[in-house]
Amino acid sequence: MKKWIYPITLVISITSTAVESSEKDYLEEVNKAFRTVAEETKNKTLTEKISVLNRLLNEFSDNEIVHDALLQEIGTTYSFMGEYNKALASFDKRGLAAKTIPQDVKTLVPDNARSALANEAEKYQIVMINEAHHVPQHRVFTHRLLDDLWQRGYRYLALEALSENAEHELDKGYVSEKTGFYTAEPIFANLVLHAKRLGFQLVSYDYGSDVSGDTEAREKAAVNNLRDKVFNQEPEAKVVIHVGYSHIDESAWLAHYIKASLNSDPLTINQTDIAQKSEAQFESETYTWLAENHSFEHPFVLTDSDGELWSLKPDTYDVNVVWPRTSYQSNRPEWARLDRQQRIVDKQWCKGHFPCTVEVFRVGRDNEIPADRVIVSKQSKETAIFISDDSGLIQVSNAQGDVIHTEVLK
Repeated sequence: MKKWIYPITLVISITSTAVESSEKDYLEEVNKAFRTVAEETKNKTLTEKISVLNRLLNEFSDNEIVHDALLQEIGTTYSFMGEYNKALASFDKRGLAAKTIPQDVKTLVPDNARSALANEAEKYQIVMINEAHHVPQHRVFTHRLLDDLWQRGYRYLALEALSENAEHELDKGYVSEKTGFYTAEPIFANLVLHAKRLGFQLVSYDYGSDVSGDTEAREKAAVNNLRDKVFNQEPEAKVVIHVGYSHIDESAWLAHYIKASLNSDPLTINQTDIAQKSEAQFESETYTWLAENHSFEHPFVLTDSDGELWSLKPDTYDVNVVWPRTSYQSNRPEWARLDRQQRIVDKQWCKGHFPCTVEVFRVGRDNEIPADRVIVSKQSKETAIFISDDSGLIQVSNAQGDVIHTEVLK
């Protein structure tokens, strides 16, 4: 595994801790602590970074704000490593309270989310889909939906995750470490390349405001960037916007400012509010009831007796997408397959260096983001990597990032 420069992410979801102080004070305290964290994790491999973050978690155990932010950072790092359940568990340790089930949920009818939302999108010019940044599964839904949205005239994909003017980085045929922070996660890199293959124009927009400033300044800057890059030249352009968490909020966040500034009501899709957790005890009653009372293999939406899409928070967003519980094959989530073939990892590739990192590349450039990544320990069960027709190279490295084995695939 290369020694990527993995910057510390800005706090990505704010708990009740932040409510007790102002949002600005909360962010300032987190950013101050994370400057120290950034120095200690600079040029570290993911395996090394997790070790540092867990140590710091203990050191900051008496600081609730920083402790919470570190749990988020640990969860995000585990997601980059392909350790998806550990990513969920890190966030579950934050102790967010589960909410009671709305009674109308029990009367609703599930419908395939991809087909239902593709049809619904025909009524809109802008579609906004959110994700939890530590849950790559949410990127898979956007990946799938893009095929249907392309057929319905959508031609732009705006990603919160892209670095400023990262569009220029995307002409290389692979995703580089300069493309963005979250795009360095393999599922996200696959989403970017899939969009490019379909013909979407990628758009960066989340820049131009002080990252420690308030939400309003950030969202207004984002809308201005979208207008400058897309709507000034093509007022009727149909755009997909993939965002984190609350940016789909039509009452206060990006969706609100898009509606007000561009005079276009977006279709807002939430994947984060009704979701699987690392253990059932952390799940909302709504998710648990749905999982136990409906049999489904694919993400679904809920509809009422009139066939209208249902939302847990209708004043905030339009519809919830609910994923089934994750199924695994060879220690890998089925949703992460993306129509690829599995190849079992040979532990001898690690040459006794555990944990080792196994990565699949298309091109094999120094700054290329892998198409797949797994961490293999001495105790690991049988584990697979995902291979596609354009996979060119398997590369195995030790915890320090030194390459110890290579397999050429084509």
